Amino acid sequence: MLSEALRLPYRAADATGTLLVGSVLTGVTWIALVGWAALLAVAPRVGAAVTPVVFLLSLVVRGYLLEVVAGGINGDPSAPSFVHWGSLLRNGAKSAVVSAIYFLPAAVFIGLAGGAGAATVIDPPGFEGALQAIAALAILVGGFGTLCYGLVYLYLRGAARAVLAATGSARAALNVRRTFRLSLSGSYLGGWLVAMGLLTVGPVLLLPLVVVSGLAGLYDPVLTAIGGLLTLLLAVVLLFSLRMSAAWATGRGAAPSLAIDDTTAVDDDNDEVIPEPETEPSRPPEVAAAVQVGRTVGQHSEAVGADQRSIDFGMAGMPRPNSRRFGIENGAMATNGATPDDDQPRETEIDADETEIDADETETDGGNERENNDDTDDDGFEWGVVEEA
Repeated sequence: MLSEALRLPYRAADATGTLLVGSVLTGVTWIALVGWAALLAVAPRVGAAVTPVVFLLSLVVRGYLLEVVAGGINGDPSAPSFVHWGSLLRNGAKSAVVSAIYFLPAAVFIGLAGGAGAATVIDPPGFEGALQAIAALAILVGGFGTLCYGLVYLYLRGAARAVLAATGSARAALNVRRTFRLSLSGSYLGGWLVAMGLLTVGPVLLLPLVVVSGLAGLYDPVLTAIGGLLTLLLAVVLLFSLRMSAAWATGRGAAPSLAIDDTTAVDDDNDEVIPEPETEPSRPPEVAAAVQVGRTVGQHSEAVGADQRSIDFGMAGMPRPNSRRFGIENGAMATNGATPDDDQPRETEIDADETEIDADETETDGGNERENNDDTDDDGFEWGVVEEA
């Protein structure tokens, strides 16, 4: 993680431009802060009026560092560029608000210690005895509380910024339970230690330049001025690059815990369990009609629209005309055990039988009385053939 964090500022698509813009914004912010403090001392109204302008550049840098944290969470090894300045400004404002709210307890301790200290220095009339003891206790509590919470603030602020970078929501970053849970993870602790090490040890690298600039002043004051200016410029560039590396390391360390938190949040949102549809147990198909009635059932196909539906008619047992010619005996088709679907199509049989019937009628018209007698039963009923429409 340390080596990747150190290489991050130089892996951007336009590393030179990114470092140049970030360094200029950082340097101008320092100069603006010094001038703002001077204005507040000399002309408070003017200083208060230019306050938004002074902190505007600082918010842009904050927004950019927030994107660097998001890159560390996503595992992106390259630094983002300075684009979408409006978005950087909005994100920087969110980061500033979150940091200010988490700093409120420290402000209370500072105010307590500062007020008690001021009362002790001014020593108004009647301020003695028990009041002095209370003031001394307040200074002690305020100072010790500021020191302790200052360390807690440095640790929690990085976790809150990581949550803000991951969710984009200041409300989520102000969720103390979520931020505290993230701060307890070992991965975040490792990333935070790397970040604090970079910000603490990095400026030490400038000490040799400061020493060289001071020694050069023994020979020529101009060399001292040039050396001091170069040291200051290098300090600005180094500070901005170290802030980038520290922000990326913090985001990278928080990534595993943030992934677990996101999974838990999704599970909590989906607590409602959708019941599975109840399925009826599979039932065997209905028994064939022939089995139900105990005899063979004729079949007839009827076309309805584009669907073909098979309709069974219980015609078994009913006498049919010319059963001898149609090959039907006792209500069953003489197919030697074959089903109607296995025989020749019914339309072909009907056409052949109609031809045969026409020939029989011709013979009847010729006066074949014996054939007529065969078609007449004992009761005098004469079987005829009714042609289907």
